[in-house]
Amino acid sequence: MYKQILVVVDGSEQSDQALKKASRIAEQHDAGLVIGHVIDTRSFPRASPYGDNLWNEIKKDADELVENSKNQAEAFGVKDIRTVVQSGNPRVEIPKRLVDDYGADLLVVGGSGLNTAERLLVGSVTEACVRRSASDVLTVKDEADATLYRNILVAVDGSEQAEQALAKAIDVAKAQGATLKIAHVVEVHAGPYAYDALDMQKQESDKDTEQREMLEKYKRQAEDEGVKDVETILYYGNPRTEIPHTLPTENDIDLLVTAATGRGALQRLFTGSVAHVSVHHAPSDILTVRN
Repeated sequence: MYKQILVVVDGSEQSDQALKKASRIAEQHDAGLVIGHVIDTRSFPRASPYGDNLWNEIKKDADELVENSKNQAEAFGVKDIRTVVQSGNPRVEIPKRLVDDYGADLLVVGGSGLNTAERLLVGSVTEACVRRSASDVLTVKDEADATLYRNILVAVDGSEQAEQALAKAIDVAKAQGATLKIAHVVEVHAGPYAYDALDMQKQESDKDTEQREMLEKYKRQAEDEGVKDVETILYYGNPRTEIPHTLPTENDIDLLVTAATGRGALQRLFTGSVAHVSVHHAPSDILTVRN
């Protein structure tokens, strides 16, 4: 499924989890693994009395970090491993330069990492990767080590992008022998009559015939391609709340698969897509599919 995987490490516990997941996926799919670290030069003092000594110390620590990470990946059985230390703005270097330079088709990042205070102001490196990377992005939040994934949820809306996400979810479910839940959320806007509208929509089954047929079609597709355990979920509410939080929590999901884009592009400019909200609020790992 993936041929070249890029994982970024920064020494945090979250990036350690990302390295473990990336190593398992690379070993399982016999893929190449690139382990990268970006020295953030935005916080590096340009005029310093320590001069080159400070830079050399930082570079030495970075080299040791990626070398130790390489040793960990080798312990997982990964054979094709490269390391790279880059300098610059991580929010640009990782999703653009490193992904492009190494031809990565999957970028693996921790759900959070260092520089928490900065993240509150300018947004996390993880979010920048989801927004800017040309590759799929796996955001690792789940710390379970025993297996990769047992219960997978994929969000669909009938768009071409969502169908690409479904195809990736099917591939992962087959490889892991996991259950696959295919969900569609009928959007109910908040307001004084929201709950009345929600009750009416649930009662009038002919209103959601099209959505149910879509879900059944996708279920048959997954079963035809070899997924053993497939369920469909039709839900009502705000997709940016129900998909990242409610459905993964209620269904014990350890991997949420979403499209990088989908329906409602204009609205997304103002409210944020489901994929981007998931990075912040989903309790599970998130695979954001772009290709």
